[in-house]
Amino acid sequence: MNQLYPGREPYLQDWISHFEQESPNGSVIPIDEQPYLRVIQYFEEEVSLHKALEVADTALRQHKFSSSIHAKKAMILLQTNAPEMALESLDRAEIFGMCFIEVDLLRVQAYIALFDFLRGQQLIGNLRNNYKLTKEQECQTFVLEAEILRVQKEYNGMYSALKTALNIIPDHEPALKQIWLAMEMSRQYDDCLDFHHQLLEKDAYQYLTWFNLGHAYYNKYEYTEAMEAFEYSFVINELFLPAYLDYVETAIHQQKFFLAINCLENARRHFDLNEEMLFKMAVCHQKIKLYDKARTYFYRAKRLDGYNSDIYFHLGECYAAENRYREAIYHFKKAIELQAGVEEYHLGLAQAYADIQKDTLAVEQFEISTNIATHRHELWAAYAKWHLTNHRYGQALSILKKSEQYTYGSDICYLKAACLANNHQNFYTDLIEGLKEAPEQVNLFFDFVPEILREDSKVKGMIRYYVTA
Repeated sequence: MNQLYPGREPYLQDWISHFEQESPNGSVIPIDEQPYLRVIQYFEEEVSLHKALEVADTALRQHKFSSSIHAKKAMILLQTNAPEMALESLDRAEIFGMCFIEVDLLRVQAYIALFDFLRGQQLIGNLRNNYKLTKEQECQTFVLEAEILRVQKEYNGMYSALKTALNIIPDHEPALKQIWLAMEMSRQYDDCLDFHHQLLEKDAYQYLTWFNLGHAYYNKYEYTEAMEAFEYSFVINELFLPAYLDYVETAIHQQKFFLAINCLENARRHFDLNEEMLFKMAVCHQKIKLYDKARTYFYRAKRLDGYNSDIYFHLGECYAAENRYREAIYHFKKAIELQAGVEEYHLGLAQAYADIQKDTLAVEQFEISTNIATHRHELWAAYAKWHLTNHRYGQALSILKKSEQYTYGSDICYLKAACLANNHQNFYTDLIEGLKEAPEQVNLFFDFVPEILREDSKVKGMIRYYVTA
């Protein structure tokens, strides 16, 4: 028995071994049609489409009149982006007795791959208008129509077609797997929420319905509800990895790092930790300041993907947080080497140089960072804060004034007010702007002028009005 291809059901391994045993003249020992179809399916799902195609060709040398094998070959050809050859196989499948409705449904897929949308729509219309279709076949026509509309970027139509498909069969997985993308592209968030709640009334245990609901909530910024929906999804189907990952992503976004870690620990009972899971686990430990453990996960992720620049960047952040600047600088540089145009990488390197008083190198990296993303006020704020911390109020003020040409933020206002106050200039206008925008961040001003709150009655009045009101 061939142990390279362990089968789940009886005889599958024997069928695979049988197929691979060649007679002395190079021919394959004959087997029946159904075992061939199962071997093709196995290679299609588990190993290689090209291997599946090889088995199909071998099977057709023995069963040249098998409509099922011709149709299966067509499906594989569609997956390997050979639609013209797939159409030829479908013609043979129909000649040898396959139901023309099933053949035409596959032909539509080929026409979509060929961008022949008119012919595809004509076939769909002909099937709907002239033949009595089963629910499954009718549902498939709307899923195929949605695919045509997706390629044409008509996302509202795509969403409507998939809704129609799910009204026919509420748990139709191909439609459920596509409708969340249609929702996001068409921005039909409210309608999608209502529709998926209706679907859950019909079947509360459909994991894809909960998964889509999670995406709808996420897009409406209702993150707690999104996490609950994703959790229902992976509780119902413990082997549905995307629900775990999206739950973790949402938890990280909400800074609920322990919940994210618990979810990943739950997932690893069912899956080996892949690069993405290891990376998320590492980020969570980094955020809760367990840097040593975070690095362990980052290095494990790096062994799986040594060209992921984000891994090197986060490693740099971990080392910088522990004042290990030599290692931090190495990893920031490595991240930049792999992907130079990312502003965070240059900012991280700038701050590491600043921490070891390499001011010229720090300025160079701060400048690169702000030039890459002039619209991001937090980059300018970080650059200015470095100068403010070192009492270089003129340089900080110059940077903040330059930033106002490109962006706006309460942090810019507070820092500019701090520069002006330290230079004994009128700072009230900028302080008021900051207080109007984000009163909770006022300490960004007081960090650099702590004595003002005690000495300036006008500032006290502003704080009472904007912060304590």
